[in-house]
Amino acid sequence: LQVEDKDKLCYVKVTSVDTVKGEAYVNIRKGKKIPGYEVEVKMTYEGEIREAPDGAVLEKATGRIDMPYLADENADEDPEIKIVALSTGTVDEKLREVMYSKGRKLVQEKVDIWRTELAAGGPGGDGPAPEPTKKAEPAAAAAAPKEEKKPKAKATSGKTLKITEKFYSRPADIYDSLTNPGRIMHFTQSKAEFDHTVGGKFMMFDGSIQGENLDLAPGEKLVQKWRFSTWSEEVFSTVTITFKEPEPGNTVVTLVQEGVPEEDKFGNHNVYDQTENGWKNLIFGRIRSMFGYGC
Repeated sequence: LQVEDKDKLCYVKVTSVDTVKGEAYVNIRKGKKIPGYEVEVKMTYEGEIREAPDGAVLEKATGRIDMPYLADENADEDPEIKIVALSTGTVDEKLREVMYSKGRKLVQEKVDIWRTELAAGGPGGDGPAPEPTKKAEPAAAAAAPKEEKKPKAKATSGKTLKITEKFYSRPADIYDSLTNPGRIMHFTQSKAEFDHTVGGKFMMFDGSIQGENLDLAPGEKLVQKWRFSTWSEEVFSTVTITFKEPEPGNTVVTLVQEGVPEEDKFGNHNVYDQTENGWKNLIFGRIRSMFGYGC
């Protein structure tokens, strides 16, 4: 992917896709392809300023392109695309501005192509075709009654997730990171809301995670009725987070999440892994890196 601004004699290109974290999948149910994805992407760009369009290179600089949250929940919205210069010089900023003003649109176009291909079943639309459907229909029909009955059972018989994390901080710092909407929006880079009352509602990642507060003990304990928006409407888990400080400035956070369902409303069976990854990498991991609480 290359970007040019000939008036400014700036030429920038994406040189590598450095990390892609998360998951993407395509399910076929009753002959219909249902894509799902939740990924974080980081890329590197390199740019140069020339003395003429075909002239010698005068200056060079590198930078980073970050897409912190690309998910099917936000498929109808433009993803957040952050352009970050790796240094603070004039050349770095000039090339960053070219990438920001012209390159983001090209990155968006590539994302749209990927989304279209995923919806078609895979790269190039070569994924499993929905036809013939005659053989698939009996299996889908056999599963349909179970799908209607499962949600009620899921609320009480789901899996239990346990996570322990350590931070160089005070307990109040981590509690605040999980309950202060400003701090939540900072580390998620997306919309968040939090009502600091028992019974108050909360949401983060633009509503992908939502729920209700059951117990609020600042710096000590947080209990929530918690769900992903992709879960069946009546399905909630119970999250209990406790905060301990065995030594001053060292906080141990213990999370127990009961009632994680076996599958979501689309029939995907990776809910437990998705939930665990979300807490470890998209919540605790980002709090640690964004606020300098690394341990």
